[in-house]
Amino acid sequence: MRRSRFPRHAAVAVALVLATTACGGGADREVSQEGKGGYPWKATDEICNVLPYGELADPLGAREEAADRIKRSGGGAPGVQCVQPLAESGPAKYGNVKVELDLAYTESVDFAQDVFARNRENTRTTSPDSVLVDVEGVGREAYRFAFNKPDDRRQVRELRLRDSNLMIDITVTAEARSLPTPESLKAFDASVEDFAKGCLEALRA
Repeated sequence: MRRSRFPRHAAVAVALVLATTACGGGADREVSQEGKGGYPWKATDEICNVLPYGELADPLGAREEAADRIKRSGGGAPGVQCVQPLAESGPAKYGNVKVELDLAYTESVDFAQDVFARNRENTRTTSPDSVLVDVEGVGREAYRFAFNKPDDRRQVRELRLRDSNLMIDITVTAEARSLPTPESLKAFDASVEDFAKGCLEALRA
C-alpha cells in the first residue's frame, strides 16, 4: 500500500481544488503567495479527470480511462488522491504506467512552507539512498527523487511541489521497454515537470 505523503500529526487541511480554469483561463493568473494563499477548497470529485495527462503522452503513453478518486480526510478536512493509468501508445517508451497524485492545501502559505520543509527533511532521513534534486520553475518550490537505480527497467519517480498554500505529490511508476539511458530519463522527468506545471494552471481558481 502506498504510504501517506503528508504527516497525519500535522494539522494539514487536505483538500481538492476545482479546476475552474480547465480551458486555460488560469494560465496567466497570479496566485497569492501570502496569507491564506490562492488555492481555495471547492468540493468536486472531477478534479482528477481534468488534469493535463496529455503532457505525459510522450514518452509515457496516452490516457487509458477515467482516473480513480480516493476520498480521504486529514485534520478533519476533505481531500483526494488521484490514480490514473496510461495506455501504451506509438511514441511511448514505457508500459504499465500509473500516475498517482496527492493534493493538499493548508490554512496558510506559512504553514504550507513549514510542512513542505519538514517533509523534505524527513525524506532525506527516510530515503538516504535517494538523491533529492531541486526543480526550478515548478511552483514556488519543488524537488524530485527516485526509489530505484537509473539502470532499472522499472522506474518510480516522484516530484513534490508547493505553490502558495497548495502541495502536490506526483508519483509515476513505469516499466521501460528497453534499459533507460540518461537521455530517456531526462525526457521522463521533463514530462512529469510539464504535467506538474499544467496541474497548477488547471487548479487555479
